[in-house]
Amino acid sequence: MTRGLRVLFAVQGEGRGHLTQALALAGMLRRHGHHVVGAVAGTSRWGDVPTFFRHGLGARVDTVESPGFVAGPDGRIRPAATLLRAVARAGRYTTSLDGISTALRLADPDVVVNFYEGLVGLHTLFRVSDVPVVAVGHQFMADAPGYPLLPGQPSQRTAMQAYTALVGAGARTRLALSFYDGPDRDGVRVVPPLLRRQLFGLADLPCDGSILVYLMEPALAPQLAAWSDRHPGVRIHAFSRMTAHAHSPALTFHDLCGTTFLQRMAVARGVVCTAGFETVSEAMWLGVPALMVPTPGHYEQRCNAVDAVASGAGVRSDTLDLDPLMDRLDGPRPDPAPFRAWVARAEARVVGAIEEAAGIPAVAGDGLATGPVPTVRLARPRTD
Repeated sequence: MTRGLRVLFAVQGEGRGHLTQALALAGMLRRHGHHVVGAVAGTSRWGDVPTFFRHGLGARVDTVESPGFVAGPDGRIRPAATLLRAVARAGRYTTSLDGISTALRLADPDVVVNFYEGLVGLHTLFRVSDVPVVAVGHQFMADAPGYPLLPGQPSQRTAMQAYTALVGAGARTRLALSFYDGPDRDGVRVVPPLLRRQLFGLADLPCDGSILVYLMEPALAPQLAAWSDRHPGVRIHAFSRMTAHAHSPALTFHDLCGTTFLQRMAVARGVVCTAGFETVSEAMWLGVPALMVPTPGHYEQRCNAVDAVASGAGVRSDTLDLDPLMDRLDGPRPDPAPFRAWVARAEARVVGAIEEAAGIPAVAGDGLATGPVPTVRLARPRTD
């Protein structure tokens, strides 16, 4: 290789996980001499990406309108309304595809890394481009042996599988982010979580006894406030897309800030989050027990919660009730060492896969060869 690769990111901007994964990978690529030349972020409900992503990426960030979930006043996902809005705005997505074409022309990348943005799959199918794509997402684990695809919500399950197939359409490689190792299959490689490097400097800090909460849906804030009012002795810091304010001496709401969120997690007694992938992985690395509360009506997160519990992350609940977490905190804290060993393999595996997709041959020691890894899963997930 005579020069570093030029890498363009495409990121689904809804939620926090895909954005922080991109920030983590940007640092990994730069340490290997590659260049992140920009990012295209798909946005829907909030219209822009959080400030921490723009400041942290160190490259130009463009946004395009992308399909996203429609949620009710209680935060519950409304599948029919989501589909109807996507159909109604189909014409706008043509403009978004034009925006992706423009970004490709201006950035002139050697490879595109797509963090679960469906518009990139559409662009690959309907626009001419010879730039290889690497698709990244925990959702590519959904067809892995033992992954808990739960009964119920058949339309959402089908929609999740169809969207994941769209994201991977035409991709040179698909990387399945996972809590544990597993066999590669049908163009999918299992890789560790992509965690930001600043997390690693926060290991084993003294606990301050607080509870950290991430609310993807600001509509769930009243439920959290109601629980806090019943338990005024529990100090809570909550992060969401809302104006920072103190609800009470016990509960403070913060706007999303990646660095502050990690710092709070490192000293927290426990963390409450949706059942996405990134926050749970960060908590597992720090050894902080998690309460996973799937976004109401969100099938994928229901599955993720079962998978994470089986991997030792903590407990799950269908409601924003912190009681199960408080009960869990009476026991010993989990040992993060095996999970940290798995995460340590991420940089070599993922950067190596991107280099391969761009035409750089794999070399010995790049982390892509199979080998013994610490076992994180203790049992196959239960589906009851």
